[in-house]
Amino acid sequence: MRSLATFRGTSCLNCQTPLDQADAYCHQCGQLNTTKRLALKDFFSEFFTNFISYDSKLWRTITQLLTRPGFVTREYCAGKRSRYANPFRFFLTVSIVFFLIVQFGVQFADNAPITYTPGRNSNSLFTVTIDGDSTNRKEILADLKKSRDSSSKNRNAVETMLIDNAITELEKDSLGKITTSVYPTQKELDKKSYFTRYFIQIESYSTYASKQKEQLPEEALKNLEHRIDRTNVARYKKAKSLHELTGNPTEIINLVLPKIPLFLFFFAPVLSLFFWLIYARGTWNYMEHMVFNFHLFTFIFLILYLVILEQSLTNTSVIGTIFFSIIGPLYLYKAMRKFYQQKRFKTILKFLFINFVFFVLLTISSILFILGSIFVSV
Repeated sequence: MRSLATFRGTSCLNCQTPLDQADAYCHQCGQLNTTKRLALKDFFSEFFTNFISYDSKLWRTITQLLTRPGFVTREYCAGKRSRYANPFRFFLTVSIVFFLIVQFGVQFADNAPITYTPGRNSNSLFTVTIDGDSTNRKEILADLKKSRDSSSKNRNAVETMLIDNAITELEKDSLGKITTSVYPTQKELDKKSYFTRYFIQIESYSTYASKQKEQLPEEALKNLEHRIDRTNVARYKKAKSLHELTGNPTEIINLVLPKIPLFLFFFAPVLSLFFWLIYARGTWNYMEHMVFNFHLFTFIFLILYLVILEQSLTNTSVIGTIFFSIIGPLYLYKAMRKFYQQKRFKTILKFLFINFVFFVLLTISSILFILGSIFVSV
């Protein structure tokens, strides 16, 4: 109602710029040209109008990214930007939300309580109390192995991991106090060179920490009859962290996941550099290649949302299999054809080259990133 022509004034009420009756908005400050006083229905009307407008931009970007490869990138680079979400902000939002969901799922699965009924094969998660005085240790261990082997086809990866971890714990020795005779003494360590001493300590501390998980570094060093100084404490902490990381893959996932959105944000510019090189004879600049890659990565995350939903509801991965084997490569090819407008043969050659570069860069970067994360964490 407030935007009707009958309520328009001859000047902007905000900045006093002269206006004509045909001006729906002030060309100086952008405020609505209206003299109508606020009413309750006007307030709610504008609120829902603004919400629907934002929602339309968001959903327009999502639907076009999913159904028309390369179209949003071409439109955005052609200057039609008010219709679509900003590619950089949209990518960051989608990726951060995705990895927060995944991390929450991993943490929930890692800490999930387990219910176990001896003598019954079950797909459900289970709880096993492990202590050194268990009288039915062998019986529980045999039952769990039988349950794992008989129903592995219907169990997802997280449940299988939890079962394997419980079996590993049951197969360990009793949790009694460990004697220090099997570990090098402090005098023996002092006779070694610096690097030899370092590696011996890391190995022996890691073995000790695997059996005495609850002990603090100072308490462990006291039991081992080693000096309680800054160097030994730091090495014990490092050995314990390395053992936890190598013994439990979810620890690596929990370590890496919070940093992956930032990692991918810096990975996209590197990949864009290769696009810029293979399309150097074209009219596209580096930032337009960046927009293309951010839209491509956003599409990947949107599909992964569907993969997570399917896994949660059905414990299957049909969508993921189809996406990585068929839809993903086809989408990239179609997006390159649509945005760069080159012939099929050239596009296929560049498509193959980009895939090779992508997997090489991803492999190298992932290894370096994981190693760097572990090194910093310990």
